[in-house]
Order: sequence, then structure tokens, then C-alpha cells
Amino acid sequence: MVDFVKRWSSAARWVVGAAGLALLVVAAIKITAASGDAGVVSLVIVGAVLLISPFVLDRVEGVSLSLTSVDLQFAHEISELGAPKAARILQSTLGNFAESYAFIHEELVGNPGFKSARVHLQDRLVDRSAAISSRQKFEATEVRRLFKNGPPMMRVLALGLMQGDHSLADGGTITEAILHYRSRNEQWQGLELARLSWDSLSRSERQEVHIAIRESEIPGTGYRRKLANAVLSLAVSPGDSD
Repeated sequence: MVDFVKRWSSAARWVVGAAGLALLVVAAIKITAASGDAGVVSLVIVGAVLLISPFVLDRVEGVSLSLTSVDLQFAHEISELGAPKAARILQSTLGNFAESYAFIHEELVGNPGFKSARVHLQDRLVDRSAAISSRQKFEATEVRRLFKNGPPMMRVLALGLMQGDHSLADGGTITEAILHYRSRNEQWQGLELARLSWDSLSRSERQEVHIAIRESEIPGTGYRRKLANAVLSLAVSPGDSD
């Protein structure tokens, strides 16, 4: 009986994986006809999660699935990075989503076919972080410390918080995201933060951002180049044009 259950469980996992592969195939076909469509991105994400599930279920089963434990681990990591107040806020507003994002993103790394899914998840993390900081009050020093000392996911989260509350942003963080980014999407978010928070930056910070853009490795074409050019066109001081 035990052997039967094990065989059934193994077969069920591969059925789930096959379903994920089928969804990815459908998404790939649709992408050629509807680039950027939200439904297509959803297909990619769902398909990717189903596809990888047979390979990660054993590992997941060995981890506590208690939401309270997940939240506490997430909050502990942020506190350890020197942001205890931010940890308390994010524990109750973003913990589950951030942990889920970190897990899925890690599993999709190294799979070029899942690039759109990774970018979509990262954008959603930024959007949620920005929404939270627009309602809750964070300390600028803590958020900047999260970006400086945190892993890639925390850096993106910090950029999102700054996009929601421009008083949290500073030139040093923006130039770091542009020059020493951990992912192309992080560089994009740094450029977007520069554009959104431009009025709150000092003249010297604006100059540093312009210098960083000119020295950074941004392709000559594409969405990052368009955004970089838009930031370069912003005046360093009243009456200036670049």
C-alpha cells in the first residue's frame, strides 16, 4: 500500500509538471501574437510554477509552511539588516508575498524562457512596496540601509519603498542602482526612481545621477535607454536643459 501511494504521488507530480509545460507552450505561441499581454504573462508564471513544482516539492515539504513562521523569518532578516521599524511594518503588509516572490524567483533563475515571469514578479514587488510606503511612514536611514546591505530582492524592495515615498530616496542609492545593479530590472527601477523623485533631489545629487547614467552600461537602444534619456533630459537646476 505504501509503495502504491508513493508511485501515485510521483505520477501526480509529473502530471502537474506536464501541465505546466503545456501552459508554457501555449504562452510561447501567444507571445508571438500578443507581446506584453497581461494574460500571456500570467500563463508564463502559472506554467513556470507548475513546471518546477515536481522538482521542488520534496524540498518544500521539509520546510515549515506556517505563515507565522514565514512572516517572522522575513521580519528577522530585515531587522538583521538594520531596519527594525521597517521590519514591523513589512511583516504585516508584505511578508507572505515577498517570501513567495523570493522562492519562485530563485527557482526561475537560469531559465531564459522565464525572463518575462521574473520581471513581472519583480515589478509586482515594487508596486506593492510603493503602495505600502505611500500609506505607512518609514525611516529613510533604514530603507537606504536595506538597499545597501540587502540581497537582490531587498534592494528591489527598497527601491519600491522609495518610489512610493520620495522623501526616502537619495542620490547615492539611485546612482548605485544605475551603476552597480544586480539585475537589469534593478537598473530600470533605479532610473524610474530618479525620474519620479527628481524634484526632491538636490542639484549635486541630480548631477551625480546624470554622471552615473553616462558612465553606466546601458544599451544604445531599448526600454532602459529610453528611460535613461528621459532622465538625462531633466534639468539639473531651474532654467537648465540637458
